[in-house]
Amino acid sequence: MRRHCSSPPGTGGDWTLVLQFDGGVGMRPRFLESVSAAGRAVTHSNNGGAPIDLFHWYEAGELRTSFEWPIDKYCSTPDELVPLMREIGFDLTEDGTGPSADTKAAVLALAERLTGVRLTEELRKDAEYHLGHVPEEPAEGWTKFVIDITDAHGERFYKT
Repeated sequence: MRRHCSSPPGTGGDWTLVLQFDGGVGMRPRFLESVSAAGRAVTHSNNGGAPIDLFHWYEAGELRTSFEWPIDKYCSTPDELVPLMREIGFDLTEDGTGPSADTKAAVLALAERLTGVRLTEELRKDAEYHLGHVPEEPAEGWTKFVIDITDAHGERFYKT
């Protein structure tokens, strides 16, 4: 699903918000390298109730900073975001005893600072969504596909 806006509340021109529900193709490095080739891509994902918050920042096709835990950053510029992370409230102490914000909230705040786009309930509620599926393998033999989704209110969307 994506939300695209041509007069964005974010900074720097057009932007797209992608909400992905399976951690598949859209999270793969080769996809994010391509998407960010002429700009920036920021991803945040978590593992349901588990305390795992993955963050990746791509700039001009390069993975600049990535982390699961804020003190274990890696990639080409792992420490470039440290001043911004401190300002937001990440606990960057080795023993995890420093003052810290909620990690999920802090990761979303970091994504907002890097993109200029604030993920709000109104944005998600009022967005125009386009559904799609990107197969992991080429689909030369496919003749059709089916979208069958039931939302939290029991409303069903079915399209062939």
